[in-house]
Amino acid sequence: MRHFSKYEINKDDLKNLLNYESRDGFELIEKDDFESMLQYFEQFEIYKNLIPILTDHNSNYWCLYVGGKLKGTVCHLSHGEVNLEPKFKNITKLINTINNNPNAYDFNELNFQVFDYPKRENEIDLDNREVIITELLTELEQVSENKEELRQQLAFSIMALVKSAEIESYVYPLLDDEDMYIQERAINIIEFHKYEPARNKLIELTKKAMVNGKSAAERALKELNKNKYSS
Repeated sequence: MRHFSKYEINKDDLKNLLNYESRDGFELIEKDDFESMLQYFEQFEIYKNLIPILTDHNSNYWCLYVGGKLKGTVCHLSHGEVNLEPKFKNITKLINTINNNPNAYDFNELNFQVFDYPKRENEIDLDNREVIITELLTELEQVSENKEELRQQLAFSIMALVKSAEIESYVYPLLDDEDMYIQERAINIIEFHKYEPARNKLIELTKKAMVNGKSAAERALKELNKNKYSS
């Protein structure tokens, strides 16, 4: 596994990664696949701080941020829909989760509750989280609007790190974003947090949002209604 050695990875994380025993759906990436993915990553700005570490051999990868504001965190790269928001604080948390869920054989079989981000609880385990969000917001504001993919990934990562109590500060502004995928994700995050104060805003979005946003707002309202009557 020398292909990991040239990257600045936390010592304990690297040790746990190298000692990890691969299993179906979560296999250590081999050198050839690793180098092939790096060549692919080099073609796109959104991947500039990532390296692949695990694969399911179905063109899906767990990736480590080795640079940038999210350095040390882990995301999941799906070939179907790209969302590079952090899912785990570090490699160790990822590996512990895989080992603690022996009946899961791919990303989609992991319950959302096992992820570090997003988290419904207001306690989110990430050092300098507020600083990271502020820096990501600054970068988002400075990115040219024609760099749609980069804007999307910055926005997705910001929203993944937000606490419920911060939704109005950080998520509400993105509800009016001109990128329909950012708007849709902002609505999905509100649904994820079951954020009741957003009800009126969601009703408004069922009428004026873009196509994806309208459907997302309708789903979010249904979720809020279920939550209201079950509590």
